[in-house]
Amino acid sequence: MFTGLAAAIFVLVSPAAADEAQHRQLGPHVHGQGTLDIAIEGKKISMELVAPGMDIVGFEHIATTDAQKEAVEKAKAKLTDVLSVFKLPAAANCKADAANVESRKETHHPGDKDDDDDDKPGAPQHSEFHATYTITCDAPESVTGMETVYFTNFAGAQLLNVNVTTSKGQTQAQMTRAKPTLDLAGVM
Repeated sequence: MFTGLAAAIFVLVSPAAADEAQHRQLGPHVHGQGTLDIAIEGKKISMELVAPGMDIVGFEHIATTDAQKEAVEKAKAKLTDVLSVFKLPAAANCKADAANVESRKETHHPGDKDDDDDDKPGAPQHSEFHATYTITCDAPESVTGMETVYFTNFAGAQLLNVNVTTSKGQTQAQMTRAKPTLDLAGVM
């Protein structure tokens, strides 16, 4: 499926691959801030988005009411349509091959030295959204940038920390409400 340098680096920088280590090093998620990892190799683009539930649906606990569950399902439906949320240049002729979006429990908290108490009844819980995507582009050299409606779709979202890996190297950038674009010209 996805092999080579970009796949190896994607695994190394992927929040899912380093989830536990990341929580130990960086602590819990920060409201308003998500992470978007992008790996581009040949015609394939793999993306992974991790964002606090508060950013996406306006609450951070596991959905319990019908209204909350509906909000989660609507958010998942929006996030599943990756090329509507993260728009690539039309000249690249990209198509989404796969999308997986889930809302999951995230239980690490400030001051935690271990995870021993996180699953006990009454322990504070947070949720986060995790999405993975695979995209194929007929003309990947035309992927010189990306625009997003992520901030328009999700009122609590303020910032995406973006990590990009290509055969030419790695770069980091930020997308914000004020600057919902990403320049990829230097790494393609």
